[in-house]
Amino acid sequence: MKYELALKIYEIDYSFIIKNYLDPQMWQKEWTLFVYGDKSFVIYLNSIDTRNKSINFGIRSTYTRQGYTDHDSYTFNYNLGNSNIESLKRQVNGGIESLIRTMEMYMTHDTDEYQKARDLESEHEENLHDTAERFLDDNGITIEDVREAYIDYYMNKMRFSYTNEVSNMFNHDLLFDVYMVYYKASNQIDKFNDLKKEYQQKHQTTYQDIMEEINEKIEYLETSEYQDELTDNLEDIV
Repeated sequence: MKYELALKIYEIDYSFIIKNYLDPQMWQKEWTLFVYGDKSFVIYLNSIDTRNKSINFGIRSTYTRQGYTDHDSYTFNYNLGNSNIESLKRQVNGGIESLIRTMEMYMTHDTDEYQKARDLESEHEENLHDTAERFLDDNGITIEDVREAYIDYYMNKMRFSYTNEVSNMFNHDLLFDVYMVYYKASNQIDKFNDLKKEYQQKHQTTYQDIMEEINEKIEYLETSEYQDELTDNLEDIV
């Protein structure tokens, strides 16, 4: 993988921005921080807090998602009395990393794997609710507060989440190259090496194991054993 491909990193004169933050000409400006492929990040002055003597900066990402241009934003405060340029740069790095994570989260939600996990959870939730409803009806429970409490308890006890597992599976994965490019370009060598090691270890088994488990669970929902499990976990109402 060539980590320098389609990459532009811009040096920002933060000292100049901070020195001139009261100049109205600065308020509508944006400064490009990082461009990689169709993904770009800009920084701008978002607001000024005179009482707390701080500047609120905003970072905005622009990227293509499902054929459309999308944006996310991240804001942070720079204290004029207690902060310095190095701390500002660390905040900028943290902001860009946060925006990459957000970008990756939305991309994860678009995957077939996530949709399959979400559909599985939805079907299971419906089955749980219907099973509890029938049980309450069969036992003549009509008090709404009691019904709601019982259904909530039963569903919480029986609930499972595969969407979280899929999200964790794709964490630092769908945009692995973007993370790596930015860590390398911004000289965050420890994060670069740690993520490279994590990626290599993760890809030995994680994806295959999780998807096999999801597919097995989907098949299990069609069995009588699954229906038995739903009813066996119902508890008598005293």
